[in-house]
Amino acid sequence: MLTSSNNNQNAFLMGYFRSGPGQTHKVEKLHYAYSRDGKHWYELNNNKPLWASSLGEGILRDPYISKGPDGKWHLVFTIRPLGPTIGYATSDDLIHWKEERALPVMKDIPDTVNSWAPEFSYDQANGDFIIYWASSVGGDLSNSKHFCTRTKDWKTFSKTELFYDPGFQTIDASLAEHDGKYFMAIKDESHVYEPLKYLHPPMNFLAVSDQLEGPYEIIPNVQTPDYTEGPEFLWVDKEKKWLLFYDYWAYGKFGVMESSDMTQWSNELDEGMIRFPYRARHATMFPISEQELQRLLDRYALLVQYRTPTYSPVRVAAEGTEGFFHDAFSMRSVTMEIQPQSVSGTHVLLDEGDSDNGLALRIQDGRLEGAVCSHGNRLIVSGELGLMELSQWHSIAVTYDEGKLCLYVNGAAIAEGSASFALVKAHDRAGGYGGRFGADAFGDQGGKSAFDGGIKNVRVYSVPLQKEDIILITGS
Repeated sequence: MLTSSNNNQNAFLMGYFRSGPGQTHKVEKLHYAYSRDGKHWYELNNNKPLWASSLGEGILRDPYISKGPDGKWHLVFTIRPLGPTIGYATSDDLIHWKEERALPVMKDIPDTVNSWAPEFSYDQANGDFIIYWASSVGGDLSNSKHFCTRTKDWKTFSKTELFYDPGFQTIDASLAEHDGKYFMAIKDESHVYEPLKYLHPPMNFLAVSDQLEGPYEIIPNVQTPDYTEGPEFLWVDKEKKWLLFYDYWAYGKFGVMESSDMTQWSNELDEGMIRFPYRARHATMFPISEQELQRLLDRYALLVQYRTPTYSPVRVAAEGTEGFFHDAFSMRSVTMEIQPQSVSGTHVLLDEGDSDNGLALRIQDGRLEGAVCSHGNRLIVSGELGLMELSQWHSIAVTYDEGKLCLYVNGAAIAEGSASFALVKAHDRAGGYGGRFGADAFGDQGGKSAFDGGIKNVRVYSVPLQKEDIILITGS
């Protein structure tokens, strides 16, 4: 369970499954995205699944992940076929999931139709986990309430009991603790099955309790917009604010509200202030350590790495259409260490693509310059290198985030700019680092302007690294 106390981490992970508007184009497996501010989430593994369930029909929906006091990560999720069970797995590193099994949490309650959107919280007072989920008991899905069970070891469980029933249908409960109180965000599902009795469209509301196990009382006049579900909390310590995420299931997008006290909430944040992976659905968001994030970036975002120091141009892609150095992209990061012998004149550090579609980086008379172009449209940014000591190793980075180009020297941002385009189109030109291999994104051409010095630890990522990531990766 997320809490605002003793939680000062500034790296976050999001687990989700995917589908389009109206439950189309479903990819019901585990996906990851990461964030530094809780508002901009960048998909890992190119928005492809990184783990699939083997239970039942192989469906994984509504994932929820949290770390227990044993240091292990625990995952619960919705499975199919419908019935009395939920899915479970555990991991030491968020990469390798094991001990997968179905938990028959409603096996002793006859006529259970479904067990949806499970989550859990660790109860420090009792030294166990309380697991809660929504189930409908009867002939159909029109009688949904929240039930719970407790476990210390994820193998033996207490008798299942009713957890929350406000007198109308609910699903998708999520809990968080703030200032000694427990807050629940939960979806009002009543209109779906009784539209004449409950006129208000489905949405999420908040409830509060002095105890983890309840009872919970509804907080008046706090709700998310209509036609939303899957609420999740996240505490962002550097802003001292809670974020409340929710899923517009019919429209294939997320919304976000924020609060400093869990009772007074902002209006929904403008879409220009947030970013989510394409077709992400019903997500779990949680803090992770810097070391955990670096492992995940290396595993699911690092496209290639060239560690060996070199002192002449290195071609990493020949002419053609195959490979990441030829693919279209809207997000990219390249980090490297350089040992310049001179910063006068022109020294090409990176050449990907050509003068129509590509990305390039160079030193030009004491300045670091970056260029990105697509379909002949070009953006060039430039910043002072400062007092860069010659014959010493320095870290350099360029990031591209759907139109925004940024340059970094030794972990400090020195220049940025915004292009009129987001997607850099595919190309078939040769490319590499330490020199120019044809026409480059600056519009220059010819095989001259090789870098005068050494280059090592070249890394290419599929995400736009943030400043904290660059410092972490390069040790700047």
